Amino acid sequence: MKVSDEIKLEISAKKTEIENLQNEGKFQDALKAADDLNHLLDKLKIEEAKEKATFENFLKGGKTCVTAPEAVDAAKLRSRAFNKLVLNPLRMFPEPLTDEEKSAYFNVSGSPGQPAQIESIDTKGGYLVPQEQMTQLQEFRKEFTALKDYVNVVGTNTTSGRWATYTQQDLEFQNFAEMTDIAESDVTFGEATYTIEDRGLILPISNMLIADANIDIISFMGRQLAEGAVKTENKAILQPLETLITGDTAASIAEATTITSYKSLNTAMFKTLDGVYYNSTKIFTNQNGFLWLSNLDDAQNRPLFVPDVTQPNKYFYRGKEIVVVPNSTLPNKTINNKEYAPFFVGDLRSYLTFFERQGMELATSKELYFRKYGMALRAVIRFGVVVTDKNAMTALKVEV
Repeated sequence: MKVSDEIKLEISAKKTEIENLQNEGKFQDALKAADDLNHLLDKLKIEEAKEKATFENFLKGGKTCVTAPEAVDAAKLRSRAFNKLVLNPLRMFPEPLTDEEKSAYFNVSGSPGQPAQIESIDTKGGYLVPQEQMTQLQEFRKEFTALKDYVNVVGTNTTSGRWATYTQQDLEFQNFAEMTDIAESDVTFGEATYTIEDRGLILPISNMLIADANIDIISFMGRQLAEGAVKTENKAILQPLETLITGDTAASIAEATTITSYKSLNTAMFKTLDGVYYNSTKIFTNQNGFLWLSNLDDAQNRPLFVPDVTQPNKYFYRGKEIVVVPNSTLPNKTINNKEYAPFFVGDLRSYLTFFERQGMELATSKELYFRKYGMALRAVIRFGVVVTDKNAMTALKVEV
């Protein structure tokens, strides 16, 4: 304890003593104690001055304090490492990865146990986008109608395989008595075979990306990558659905029923589809089909569907969400010289499974646009789609 602190304790005790003497009517003793208190206060001033001088002399002989740099979290290190790995092949003076960046990125995205081989990895293979930047891509995807959000998505580490599928069962729990056998049910499972396909996209890169060492590739080009990925996925998901419109004799798929009023749409939802799919049923159509729906009125000339007040950009018909796909992605179908807008009604999540391998890989090259003094970015995604329950969707068409 400092001397000044000890004096302060003495001062506090002396004040208490003076108050007690006054309460007891011993005023002469109280005056004497007051003189002692003044002496202690003077002594405190002297001691505090001495301690202040000692501390200032200590500072003059010491070294300047340096604040330690703020630690960079693993997410930032992964993003920084990824940006360097993708853009370094294009730079005249590549930026080497620090040990912290190597550890952060390859402990998550690379081959386990091989952090020392980072700089020798063949860039032709590309680099996986870290989870943090994939989250950024997901935000960009929200700008587009992504059918992937409505299907069953399964991650896989293989390029092909088999997947057990649901087949409709007539199952019931049976009554049974104690110590008696429970009747066995006959359960069968379907099986789907999937194959993962590689799909790539080439984008030109601005020289700004190369010049700025701290550029975030996903922030700069994320929207283009997200748009390309969504369009590619939508096309693959719609391919088996579109067969339901035109029909496929070889696959015993009849041509879709032509509808002329909302009553036919009701029939598809309430009768054609099995009731097991009703709760998850949605309506998928293009812009032309959406226009046809929006013009439908009931007997009192009231619109048959209205936007959700909590989600103004979403529309519902009979409580079922209407998902509108752009005409460029889902065009009208021409059958016998007549043009039809397609409608797909049912549970798309049960109908189709989207098998996805890894995430998105990016790589860069100077060779592709060499004559144009430009650079290129290559993005690769890997997935496959399989119909896993053909009874979960039905197709309709309306002449437009």
